[in-house]
Amino acid sequence: MTRTVLITTATAPPKDVPFMQMTNIAARYVTAKAAVYFWAAQGIEKIVLADATSHRLLNDEELILLQQMNVAVEQIHYQQNDEQIKLRGKGFGEGLLIKFALDHSEFLKEETQFFKCTGKIYCRNFEAIWQMIKQNNVTDMFWQYHWEGDALRPWVDLRFFYTTKEFCSQYLIPAYFKSNDRTMEIAEHFCFELLNEKLSNAKALRPLLSGFAGYTGKQYFDLSLGELDTCYPCWVNQ
Repeated sequence: MTRTVLITTATAPPKDVPFMQMTNIAARYVTAKAAVYFWAAQGIEKIVLADATSHRLLNDEELILLQQMNVAVEQIHYQQNDEQIKLRGKGFGEGLLIKFALDHSEFLKEETQFFKCTGKIYCRNFEAIWQMIKQNNVTDMFWQYHWEGDALRPWVDLRFFYTTKEFCSQYLIPAYFKSNDRTMEIAEHFCFELLNEKLSNAKALRPLLSGFAGYTGKQYFDLSLGELDTCYPCWVNQ
């Protein structure tokens, strides 16, 4: 099993996308690049950088530097339909980008499973999450959503998850495509319903995610949840 992470990003999104406050290109560029460096420092073997706005996040010198750390990076991109994204929102746009990555990534063609992580964040306890997945022969794993000051919501956290290409293509991407942020029909809810139908409920180690939220422009909640840190609601397939 290879530790491959698909990082989805949009370096230069259009203005007026619902729930997106971080529109400064320089800020999005720097925060996404910083997250990639943290992923590389944690020993990820392969990183797929998928950008929906035709940007190339890393330059040649940076790619050589990462190669010296035994981290292989593949950069793929396309230009999204800005009017469509402004109409449907970032959840719909991410579904399109994940589908593009599955269709065009050479790295993902070689894998049956992969981690997906939203750009600008990284998982601090990734090695512990990886060992848990391997020891329990997990093929798909998703965690419930929590935000600072909130209780657990009937949503799935789509910032970071582990999935097979088959489950992603057959079920997850169609759930993304149902979303419309302008009518508050969000991808996190449709995926929540999907996972309750297709996967088993469980409790496990919580991914500790750090970085910046595109929809607020601020850092994500980054504190302990106490007992929930080791017994967090999730969905698994084994």
